[in-house]
Amino acid sequence: MPHDIYSRDSTVYIVTGEDKLSTFHRAVEQSGFIPHLLNQWQASGKSKADFRIAVKPNIMTASIFQEDSPVYTDPGLVEELIRLMQAEGFTSFAVVESQNVYNYAYTGRTVPLVAAMCGYSGQGYSIVDLTEDTVPFDYGGVLGPHVAGRVWLEADYRISFAKNKSHWQCLYTACIKNVYGCLPMWDKMRHYHGKGRGGRDIEFFQATVLSAEKIPVHFGFLDAWISGDGLTGHVRDPHPNPTHTFLASDNIFALDWVVGEKMQVDPFHNYVIQEAVHRWGTIHITRVGNMTPWYPWDNVRPIVVVAFNVIEEFYHLRRFMSRAVATQMDSRFPPVGQGRWFFQITQAIVRVLEGVLTRATDPNKMRRLPR
Repeated sequence: MPHDIYSRDSTVYIVTGEDKLSTFHRAVEQSGFIPHLLNQWQASGKSKADFRIAVKPNIMTASIFQEDSPVYTDPGLVEELIRLMQAEGFTSFAVVESQNVYNYAYTGRTVPLVAAMCGYSGQGYSIVDLTEDTVPFDYGGVLGPHVAGRVWLEADYRISFAKNKSHWQCLYTACIKNVYGCLPMWDKMRHYHGKGRGGRDIEFFQATVLSAEKIPVHFGFLDAWISGDGLTGHVRDPHPNPTHTFLASDNIFALDWVVGEKMQVDPFHNYVIQEAVHRWGTIHITRVGNMTPWYPWDNVRPIVVVAFNVIEEFYHLRRFMSRAVATQMDSRFPPVGQGRWFFQITQAIVRVLEGVLTRATDPNKMRRLPR
């Protein structure tokens, strides 16, 4: 079914540079973000003080603080974006996220505490844990009657500010997959993967795209200044990639397609993109900026993605795997006591396997344009 936002032909801006903040400012300016925000505000009929803006960065995949993290969205960039919106007279901001399956292995990981670890100050905006503040919501489709994070649902303008990184579930994650983190239940393996929820089958990519469809995102940014690749790039990367790029678009579907091209991945092989095409159709994308593929870059091997998709059909197995690979965590979040010694062994094995299960890109291979 065509979507008002995602089914439109769109432009994606790819902005590179050497200074992080000035490059980000150019991405904001070139993409027309502020005019887009102002148009949405004028159409709302609200005052700027009453116009509610929610920003969804990557936060909860963070396990330790890093000055330039390849895992979570740079808090300084999120706060700079809020500052730019404040300069336009807006005052109501929330940075939102939900808890996740790190709770299998570690304790105390609420969104405000993990955000504080990452470096969020909370000055001039609230930090909202969508797991702890929900309202009933009917998504239709495979999710049906469920719950939504209240602040995300009630926002007048939603921004997905994702981190650029590989992912073993779907080859790579960007602005659509980032919205998966708005689904409130922390035990996402139980509620949004495989068999469960009253005997119904549901896949993470269905839940992700349905959430983005029913609670739409108005604008997307991708923090690709420092990027994570390889098997565990979405949660850790011992050798981060200085890709020094920002992507921006008023259509996160288009933006995520272009991210795949930059990684030399056929975007249609990403399960999230497949589901998006199924629901929203194909669109024409105009690319403005540097489309040279990132190099060096290690992608997850497709066979690994297929294998994890099979594993995730079995709740207890996928729960075991999630804990087995949770190899590091800040000391303020103590590990779950049961089975601690055993999982320390499995986590050491995972570190050895990581290099075997990735595939380097070919610097001589030209990118493949979408069909």
